[in-house]
Amino acid sequence: MPEKGSRKGESALADAETVSDGNLVYIDYVARTKDDGKIFDLTLEEIAKKEGLFKENDRYEPMLVAIGWKWLLPVLEEQLVGMKVGESKTVEIPPEKAAGARDPKKLRLIPRAKIMKAGVRPAKGQEVKLGNEQGTITADLGRQLRVDFNPPLAGKTLVFDVTVKEMVREPVQRILAVIKRRIPSLPTDKYNVSTTKDVITIEMPKETRYFEGVQYAEIGVAADVLKLNPDAKQVKFIVTYERPKENTTGQTP
Repeated sequence: MPEKGSRKGESALADAETVSDGNLVYIDYVARTKDDGKIFDLTLEEIAKKEGLFKENDRYEPMLVAIGWKWLLPVLEEQLVGMKVGESKTVEIPPEKAAGARDPKKLRLIPRAKIMKAGVRPAKGQEVKLGNEQGTITADLGRQLRVDFNPPLAGKTLVFDVTVKEMVREPVQRILAVIKRRIPSLPTDKYNVSTTKDVITIEMPKETRYFEGVQYAEIGVAADVLKLNPDAKQVKFIVTYERPKENTTGQTP
């Protein structure tokens, strides 16, 4: 009998570590284009350094994914369902489920003078923005330049080597995880989170007041938190400013 109970407990633990819809999970991945094996995105610093892709200002850490929320390509999120923490797999995504097919009409000849007027030094491979369109110069034809306005990954099959690193289950940790996603520049121990049945209160560090666009980040955090906690009615953000201490001369600094 004890042995059966032990097996039942192991089964419950296995289910708890299996990704399902609505879970918050951290993943690592390396994403390549299938035709040439070129890496276009990754979360692993050691591979970035090994492949000569490391950038000092980029963040290399597991990515938070809310299964079913479409933070990733939907087909990739679907492939995460059923995986276990620590498990890895390779997912191949055809163009029609990724960036779409290439549109020949988006390959256009643009006068060199117009490109230069946009402040771009014409050269093959150089990116250029004209109006609301972003493109890449693919050929220098003298007075004209051929510019491809297709998305860079259009028409390409993508290959993701993905590993499920962690599942976030504890309620406060789930809230802190979505805060970090929206405001990544501060560690989560800078925030205090308290919850009641109806209200979730987030004490924000004063440093966030200096962040550009923090008000929009808070709107996003509130939306995420309410989605994670369907019984809650409010999310409150609190910033506390303390009276400065007087210095030895009796004057406030």
